[in-house]
Amino acid sequence: MQKDMLLWIQGFAASWLDTLMIAFSFVGDEEFYVATVPLIYYLISKRAGVRLAIVLAMSTFVNYALKVFFNAPRPIGVEGIRSLYVESAPSMSFPSGHAQGSATYWGYLATQVRKPWFYGLAGFMVLSIMLSRLYLGVHWPIDVAAGLVFGLLFVAGMVWADGRMTERPLSFGVKLALGIALPLLLLLVYHEADGRKMVGFLLGCWSGYVLESHTIRMALPKSIWQRILPSLVGVAILFGLRALLKDVLPLSAPWDLVRYLLVGLTATLAIPWLFVKLRWYPRGTA
Repeated sequence: MQKDMLLWIQGFAASWLDTLMIAFSFVGDEEFYVATVPLIYYLISKRAGVRLAIVLAMSTFVNYALKVFFNAPRPIGVEGIRSLYVESAPSMSFPSGHAQGSATYWGYLATQVRKPWFYGLAGFMVLSIMLSRLYLGVHWPIDVAAGLVFGLLFVAGMVWADGRMTERPLSFGVKLALGIALPLLLLLVYHEADGRKMVGFLLGCWSGYVLESHTIRMALPKSIWQRILPSLVGVAILFGLRALLKDVLPLSAPWDLVRYLLVGLTATLAIPWLFVKLRWYPRGTA
């Protein structure tokens, strides 16, 4: 039945659809999130940006672990199935990381924007990315359905946890301890290479944000036009650092964790320090 569904979807194949579906699938790739999450943090809202980064990293971590646990093969190579953009499908099949990541990303943003037009946009993007993975022949229907469910569960969990912390604010020490302890606990559950990367990013991003909020306290300029150039500079720094660390540090453990930890710290601590030092962004009150 699942193969029949894929064959039916691929029956609409056309060269322009190939290009469109690869584009939608790219919006579910890591590079898209590396570019847009910092933009949200520096350009729109620190609070929403860091929470989006944390929930996306945790959702991605669990997705990696589930793929290893279920060890389900992809439809790539199955007779009659045409598979494109296979470089975006290096691991196992269930659940779909693109579906789960997009449901987490767009779902969480929808809870923050809370506008009917954005609900429509978020739903369209998630469903389009899910469809692209089927059209491209790199996932089974059950994979993308499960990814959607897991992604929305993470969104619900983040909204619930955020509400509790708003009602009962945590002290600086508790926040910092959580930012260190929780990722390390996750590492005990799943410590393969892709899991170590997400743990490193969580350690750096979370602890960096807590330290920055307590010391540097970068505030966003009132005019969004004043934020555009610094935000683009910040994203460029992160992409450059990510590429540099990949070249200079070994790819094996524990350096993969260290690499992503440094990226997370740079995003939430070093770049805000730089923006305040250059007087691009003001310093907020305590």
